[in-house]
Amino acid sequence: MWSSGVRALGEEGMAKPCGPAEGPFAEHPMSDLIPHLNREAIHHGAEIALLHDLWAPTKH
Repeated sequence: MWSSGVRALGEEGMAKPCGPAEGPFAEHPMSDLIPHLNREAIHHGAEIALLHDLWAPTKH
């Protein structure tokens, strides 16, 4: 769904400002926000996986 949504933006949508809902990215184009969100998802996903791995051995 994420990839489809990004592709659906097209060049025009990627060039539009993100808007006030995106805080410090408000004036930045969507093409700046999308890689940032990808990095954040990867980063936090890795943290969750690490915590899972650290806690899994203590559950038994």
